[in-house]
Amino acid sequence: MPVTLQDLKTEIDNLAYLFYGYTIIWVIILGYLAVLWRRENHLRDEIKQLKDSIESESYQK
Repeated sequence: MPVTLQDLKTEIDNLAYLFYGYTIIWVIILGYLAVLWRRENHLRDEIKQLKDSIESESYQK
């Protein structure tokens, strides 16, 4: 069966959809990692504040 120009165009269109799909997935994954990174930094800051608060209370006694 010979390959026609229409077949090639269909294949190229399918590859474009594959590229768009992978791009969307990677954007979602990177966005999720950014959210996790921000939460981790917030928790680290909160832990540091709690440690400082505990240390200052123990010095006052």
